[in-house]
Amino acid sequence: MIMEPLGYIVVLLGIFGVAYGTRLAIWTLCLSTLFGAAAALQLPWLGGASIQPGHLMLVFFIASVLLRPVQTQAALVSIAYPGPGFWFAAYVLFSVASAFFLPRIFAGATLVYSSARDALGTMSTVASPLSPGSSNVTQAIYLLSDLACFAAAAGLTRLGYAPVIARSLVATTIACLVLAILDIATYLTGHSQLLDFIRNANYTMHTAETIAGFKRIVGSFPEASTYAGTALVLFSFTFMLWLERFPSRLAGLAAAFIGVTILISTSTTAYIGGLFVVCILVLFSVRRLLGGRAGPPHASFLIVTLFIVPCGIVTLMQMPDVWNSITALLDATFTNKLDSQSGEERTAWNTLALISFVDTSTFGAGLGTVRASSFIAALLSNVGLCGTLLFGAFLYNLLTAARLHSSGNGQDRAIGMAAVFASVAQIAVAMISGSGTDLGLLFSILAGLATGCLAAPQALPRYASGSPTSARPREASPMLVVR
Repeated sequence: MIMEPLGYIVVLLGIFGVAYGTRLAIWTLCLSTLFGAAAALQLPWLGGASIQPGHLMLVFFIASVLLRPVQTQAALVSIAYPGPGFWFAAYVLFSVASAFFLPRIFAGATLVYSSARDALGTMSTVASPLSPGSSNVTQAIYLLSDLACFAAAAGLTRLGYAPVIARSLVATTIACLVLAILDIATYLTGHSQLLDFIRNANYTMHTAETIAGFKRIVGSFPEASTYAGTALVLFSFTFMLWLERFPSRLAGLAAAFIGVTILISTSTTAYIGGLFVVCILVLFSVRRLLGGRAGPPHASFLIVTLFIVPCGIVTLMQMPDVWNSITALLDATFTNKLDSQSGEERTAWNTLALISFVDTSTFGAGLGTVRASSFIAALLSNVGLCGTLLFGAFLYNLLTAARLHSSGNGQDRAIGMAAVFASVAQIAVAMISGSGTDLGLLFSILAGLATGCLAAPQALPRYASGSPTSARPREASPMLVVR
């Protein structure tokens, strides 16, 4: 095991989080999810796996929760039947079991593009017979980490930490914007090496690519699609907070500026996912308007989207040079995408993934075995029909809870709706370009936040004295717990 310099910083912040309270641990965990191209630890003995700062910080975050029995109890309740957490736990545990049994049961039964990395951090581009590999172990660890993060976030939300988590995610959005600006600035000035300390993971980095003359924004991630997916999820969360009038002056500004970076990111994932997100936002705002519950933000958004944006597009069409640049970018990211080498490669991944789903009699090849380019193809090929149905049950319960939720104060309702919307946006992004079944820690935080906000209020008094939705939740010191 090799500890990177960034790892020492993460450990120091993690220790402070454990010692000084859960609020600090929440903030550091949310911010650490941005460093997708960074490695805090290198594990040469596990196929050259890189442990990202977020997963190392998660260890301290979970320790902070476990040292406080009230928080631990709330976390365990968050995955109890029949709530969304139960189905998420069932999906994760089934997936982990599949990682150890299915690759051995169906060894050699089909050809797959493996998810395992070699010592250089690259994945195989040649199909090979199905067999167990190091990725089965790493993906199982990642999914168990997601479950622990989900339970802890949901439990803390039930204890009144929803505003703390929401504000930390707003700060994360601002940090994501700053990192995107630094990425562009260092590229244009020829000093991209200044960001090498957060691009030290054992991955293939696509940090200097351009499309139609536009720099592809990667921020602190290894490629443009990963940045765009994260930025779109954070945009969805902060924009919904602004729509629902969450008391934060920065939420709307953060959404506006991160939205600009999504527009110029040159990522197909960003454009398709962004179109989906905007359509859902429009439908949501129209429903609020027809139900007589729309506020000024809903009306303003509809005016901008349905009137000002179309007028702006017509105006741009009258400027040939500008319009030609825009159409060239759209041709490169949409029209010609499937004909590109990347498009053909990703199509091949999905095709072979679905073939492996059939070859394994719909059981799947096992978690971490098959690489795909769509979340649904990855689900079917890795965890089979059963695992896919379990995840579907989780999503259905989460959306049902959002639809039926009518109690709680306005702030909790706003945070819960924003978290549900951002979770759906994360799944939509993964449907477009997700290579595996791990949706990441950011999704776990958001889904846990949504589950906690939409929990039945009558279950809360057993775990917290006082109002469960207090803006300043009570927190036991670990010094009073560890004897």
